[in-house]
Amino acid sequence: MLGLKRGTVKLYDHEKEWDAEALNTIERLKKILGESAKDIQHVGSTAVPSIKAKPIIDIAVAADSFEDILARKEQLEKSGFYYRPGAQASLRGQLLFACGSYYDGIGDMQTHFIHVVKTNSMDWINYINFRDYLISTPQAAKDYEKLKMSLAKQAPEDSGREKYLKGKHDFIVYTLRKALVKSYLGKNVTIKIDRPIGYVHKKKDYTLTYSVNYGYIPGILGGDGEELDVYLLGVDTQVSEFTGKIIGIIHRHNDVEDKLVMAPEEMSFTAEQIADAVRFQEQYYESEAEALS
Repeated sequence: MLGLKRGTVKLYDHEKEWDAEALNTIERLKKILGESAKDIQHVGSTAVPSIKAKPIIDIAVAADSFEDILARKEQLEKSGFYYRPGAQASLRGQLLFACGSYYDGIGDMQTHFIHVVKTNSMDWINYINFRDYLISTPQAAKDYEKLKMSLAKQAPEDSGREKYLKGKHDFIVYTLRKALVKSYLGKNVTIKIDRPIGYVHKKKDYTLTYSVNYGYIPGILGGDGEELDVYLLGVDTQVSEFTGKIIGIIHRHNDVEDKLVMAPEEMSFTAEQIADAVRFQEQYYESEAEALS
């Protein structure tokens, strides 16, 4: 089963046909886009084998230049990939192409959505992280499937899918937050320090003195919409920049963001040691430390 009548929301068990069709679509796009496409991947629910999905293939394309992609618009449309400017207001900063008989003008079926985003942008990161997190976290995948089935039952006919998309919003935002921090666990990254050891932060009800260096990963936005924060452990002097390994996560249960924990590559800390080191700030939140195993 591939494709769904426009305006219909219906879920199907995962089919191997979807994986094969995604690979075929990726190869077709590579031939058309050439070097303009820096990466092309199968994303969305049809890329998660364990859950039901609408039988519409989502493909993400990473590009350095939208102009280079649009320069191939005529060739794309000749191959059945139709440009949909402004089709979804939620897709700001992206180009959307779509396939199916509805776009051919001979029917009402939608079969593929092609999302073109900037290389290494948060949009690209989110597409990949969301897919990978659902694949590696079975409970999250099941929760997502349960939510989608409920929404599909409530609105089986949903022109433009507005109700269906709105119903998934909060789950997706929360899952992307968790997927982002998990994606960094065990990786080496470079952070900028904006609150070094000894930094005094005066807040409304208390004064906070930082007992560790505290910074962020440039260009990577966390759950609060600002750059993702990182505690740096194992470095007892003030630094302005540091490259190390992400060895833990601080999960905040009563906040909109989580924090990462970094240490020099040769050092490791237990969850208890991490919790002790960051208690100066985390005491004001319901937080839980996770250590790299």
